[in-house]
This record gives sequence, C-alpha cells and structure tokens, in this order.
Amino acid sequence: MDGTLIDSMKYHVIAWKQAFAESGYYPEDIEFYLNEGVKHPITVRDRLKKIGVNNPDEETVKKIYTRKREIFDEIVDIQPTEDVPELLDMLKGKVKLGVVTGGIRSVVDRVLAKLFDGYFDVVVDYESTEKGKPEPEPYLYAAKLTGFPKENILAIENAPSGIDSAVSAGLTCWAVCTTLEPKYLSKAHRVLKDFRELKNTLAELF
Repeated sequence: MDGTLIDSMKYHVIAWKQAFAESGYYPEDIEFYLNEGVKHPITVRDRLKKIGVNNPDEETVKKIYTRKREIFDEIVDIQPTEDVPELLDMLKGKVKLGVVTGGIRSVVDRVLAKLFDGYFDVVVDYESTEKGKPEPEPYLYAAKLTGFPKENILAIENAPSGIDSAVSAGLTCWAVCTTLEPKYLSKAHRVLKDFRELKNTLAELF
C-alpha cells in the first residue's frame, strides 16, 4: 500500500528517523526504503543491528516503533500515487483486487475508506499474519482468500521485502519504481517505470 497505492513512504522515513533519533540512533534513509513492509519490531532490531547495536532490550524496541507510529499519524498527508486511481478504475469489475501491506490495520482502514472505498476484495495487513514481508505468509494468505490458483495472481510491489514475499509465495511479481531505482528491484519478474506504464501494459490485456 505504502509506495504503491499511496505516496506515503517519505512520511514513514521521516517518522522512523525522528523516532530513532529521539533514542540517539541514526540509521540511513535508504535502509527504510529497502525494508519497507517489514513488521515494526523487526525493523527496529535490524536497523539497530546495522549500526552496531546488538540485542536491544524490548523496552527500547517498543519505544521506537510506538513513537514512529505517533509521528507518522501526526505528519502524514494521505494521497494516492499518481495514476493509481485511473488504474483501479480500469481494473474494477474485471479482476479481483487485493491489498497486501505491512501497514497497521487502523491506518489501512482509514486509507481504504478515504481513497479506495469499494475497490478491494481482499485485504491483508500487519495483523493478518504472524510473519510479515519478506516472508511468504502475507501473500500465501492473500492467495488463499482470493480462491484463485497462484499462476492467476499478479503481485505489484515497490520494495525488495515485498518482492521477496510475493516471489517466495510462488506468485508472479512486477515492480514499479515509485521509491527505489530498478537496481534494487531486480528479483521482480518485470520492472516498470511507474503506474502509468503499468496501466498501459495492463490495458493491452483488457
């Protein structure tokens, strides 16, 4: 959802950086983009490990990701990614649409109600599965909910963690370069410049 349906990753990065900084830690911006969609406790531990902090206590971990959520809610301006509304209008009623996101349910519900009410048949969020991206569970669960065989499902992602999740679940995955350069998205089966290119490509099939 973040970085695909909505143009929100910049707010996530700002919120993460501020939350870490308030605890005296300073991860690099790119790490948050590369690991988008990962469950929050894992994100905190991985970022701390990357800067040399091993085995942080649970209180520190929870403090950082809880503060991140607070900051994000304060600063986010929820807007659809360019060309996404037109793409969804083109697909609605022709295919079953789903969302597989690492976003927490309260945020996901708010976004879908505000911008995409009535578009999605399947929603898998942070709380839907025990393990999140890059593990396959979110997409395996989504595939089960659709009732379709895996070969009939196309996942659209914008970050390595999501691509790994979809591909390891046995799905075809295309990536769009909304937040990262193509070199970071090489595990996808196809990489597209943006949602306009995706819309034009899919339009040829309908």
